[in-house]
Amino acid sequence: MLASCSSEKDTLVSKTYHNVTAHYNAYFYANQRLKEVQQAIETSFQPNYDRILNVFTPVDTIIVSSNQDKLDDAIKKAAAAIQFHKNSDWVDDSYVLIGKVKFYQGKYEAAIQTFKYVNSISDDEEAVHDGLIALMRTYIEYGEMNNAIAVSDFLKKESLNKQNQQNLYLTRAYMYQKRNDLNNMVQNLAEAVPLMSLGEGSAKIYFIIGQIYQTLGFDAEAHNNYLACVKSNPPYELSFYASLKMAQVFELARSNDLKKVRRYYVKILKDRKNKEFRDKIYYEMAEFEMKQGELDPAIEYYESSLAASVGNKRQKAHSYLKLGLINYDTLKDFSKAKAYYDSTMMVLPTDEPDYQLIQERQQILEDFVTQLNTISLQDSLLTLSNMDSLELSVLLDSVIIRQERLALAKEEKRLKEETQFSGKSIFDDANTVVAQSGATWYFYNTSAVSAGQSEFIRRWGNRTLEDNWRRSNKDARISVSNEELVDEDESEPEDEATDDIEDVRTAQKEAFYQTIPFSIQQKHLADSLIELSYYNLGNIYNFQLKEKVNAYQTFETLLSRYPATEYKPELLYQLYLIYTELSDPGAQKCRDQLLNDFPNSTFTKTLLNPQYKQEYDALAEKMQLEYKTAYELYQGYYFDSSLFVINRALNDHLENSYTDNLKLLEILNKGQTGNLYTYRFELQKFLTDFPESELNEYAQKLLRAAHELPLQLARLGGATFDQNLNRDHIFVIVYSTKTIRDGNFASEFDQFNQQNLAQQKLTSSSLIFDESQAMVLVQDFGDKGKALSYYETLQKQGFLNDYSDQQFSTFVITKKNFEIFYQTKDLKGYLSFFNNFYLE
Repeated sequence: MLASCSSEKDTLVSKTYHNVTAHYNAYFYANQRLKEVQQAIETSFQPNYDRILNVFTPVDTIIVSSNQDKLDDAIKKAAAAIQFHKNSDWVDDSYVLIGKVKFYQGKYEAAIQTFKYVNSISDDEEAVHDGLIALMRTYIEYGEMNNAIAVSDFLKKESLNKQNQQNLYLTRAYMYQKRNDLNNMVQNLAEAVPLMSLGEGSAKIYFIIGQIYQTLGFDAEAHNNYLACVKSNPPYELSFYASLKMAQVFELARSNDLKKVRRYYVKILKDRKNKEFRDKIYYEMAEFEMKQGELDPAIEYYESSLAASVGNKRQKAHSYLKLGLINYDTLKDFSKAKAYYDSTMMVLPTDEPDYQLIQERQQILEDFVTQLNTISLQDSLLTLSNMDSLELSVLLDSVIIRQERLALAKEEKRLKEETQFSGKSIFDDANTVVAQSGATWYFYNTSAVSAGQSEFIRRWGNRTLEDNWRRSNKDARISVSNEELVDEDESEPEDEATDDIEDVRTAQKEAFYQTIPFSIQQKHLADSLIELSYYNLGNIYNFQLKEKVNAYQTFETLLSRYPATEYKPELLYQLYLIYTELSDPGAQKCRDQLLNDFPNSTFTKTLLNPQYKQEYDALAEKMQLEYKTAYELYQGYYFDSSLFVINRALNDHLENSYTDNLKLLEILNKGQTGNLYTYRFELQKFLTDFPESELNEYAQKLLRAAHELPLQLARLGGATFDQNLNRDHIFVIVYSTKTIRDGNFASEFDQFNQQNLAQQKLTSSSLIFDESQAMVLVQDFGDKGKALSYYETLQKQGFLNDYSDQQFSTFVITKKNFEIFYQTKDLKGYLSFFNNFYLE
């Protein structure tokens, strides 16, 4: 018998044995594991009944991860059915099951390969069809819609059993749902639902069909399918929403008796089974009132929906959002709208279709309210700063007292809510402890005593056990009667408390004073904040909220309060555009004022040439390329070539947004080839010519460094000279003014130069070096070689022989190094540099 049951045999006994064993053992348990995971996904999912439900519940990767062991076990058991029951009819089904597990694991490529393998090797048409339908869904989730359509077209030609036909219709409906094709989606669902047994599955499909018909405007068909959903014995939640939707599309929509409609809502609101759905009922009541144009009742019902909310965050978010929309679109109360949008974003699920749009509007409103609050606060502070000192003091006192009362009322409300929530006091806790311990007297129970001590410390602090423990100053007491002692004991804490309160109030009052702008500088700062906030507020109205009337009113207010505002050219241009759009005659006035008062403004140029901005940007982009070339040359120490590119760009093009970049790079190049004084001058001129440039901070940093360089070198005890000698040179002779007092010493160099080197057109000049020494400078020598040649000529011709009893220091030096030398007065240091880099 054992031999006849071998999986290698194709006998009736062998096939029967392996079919039964594979089906009801390995495959059965593998399929059970997969069903458990599918059920876990279904149970954890929170459907959004305000949107068309998904045909297939989305796969939750978190749930899949937490059930990974079950999926692994399903693969293991299905593989066992394949390995140990090779001749059974369940090998193909086991492969399909493995592919489905791979699908739920998110391993779409592996799942696709498995389903294709079944299609290529199996003779079992039902297993092949099952695998192809699963392949179709995998393609849909994988984003390969064309392949999914190809599989669907193939299966149209096949003859399927009832279960596979049902699954095919559902999968096609899911595909059309992904493509937002409601017509084809509902057609396939309508084909699928008659093939399904009565229960939750068919109820959900009926509900989806009803939602689609309601969306498409076919209320009668929607009502019929919602009714079919209710009759299909669905879970209560689905039944509730189906009943609610059914009422929307039929009874309520067609009823002219508004009282009847409202009575219906009140009826389902009172139904105890609907307790957890009251937030949704109130929401639907609000929606109904909105359709009737009854805004106040609608707002009240939306608020009631929020109050009745238990755990449905999505519904809570929708109610907050509706209140935000009412305040935003209808009431134009943007401050309230901002508060409701903030609350919406705290509970709104991220899978909501309009999540990004809602988030963007919330951010706009946050900025909007910030500007409003800034204007309100700074205006209030300026008003306070102009009040009489006594009047201001009285006002601040009243504000502080009012804040104390509000804080006290808030704290009392909180304590009351806590008491109501707990339903007991500390004494109840103590009694409970005593009762649980079985003790008959409080002090016999250590837990109760411990609780009492904790409460005592909370109220009175950690006080020593002694007479008059409630008094803070025991040495000051006098002999009085018991009655007087009681009065004193009771009054002293009140006096101390009063002193504490006064100290707190004084501190609060001082803090208020600190925020009030009393000085001129503080008032200027407050005004600048108001000015900026009006500017931002107007732009929010104009560009983000699209409130043109509020925009021009805000801009006009800004111009009225601050006629010299730096934003005036832009405001006039914006007002011109807004007034033109509104066909307001004020447009011409703004245009004339912009042309007359700000003829060189960018906004004036844009007004005259609408293409100015595009042309300006195109030119800036071209200049940016020129700048890039010049900067690369600068980095490569090709300073002359870099200057050539810069000058070409500046001469060929009008001033634009990149002009300041090119000018600063020009200065950096000149700083490498010129002297320190010129470098400083050019930096200072840049700051004057481009006061609004983003490069100003960097230019100021360069200028400070240029001023500090000589001093830093001096502090270091010696100068650091530039080793780049390919520059213009000067011949220098340093002599003592104590021994050579002849002011014609420099003229002797002129005579020598005229007699011997007239063709070089050299010039000589004198310069004080320090208190005891002076210098004669001979310039200009184009390069190091010419300067050294002059130096050697003086030596050979004995020009200084007449002064043989004098000590001179003679050398040649670049103009850049001369700036460093003259600032640091480091003669010894330079002579060493000269010997190392010129003579050796």
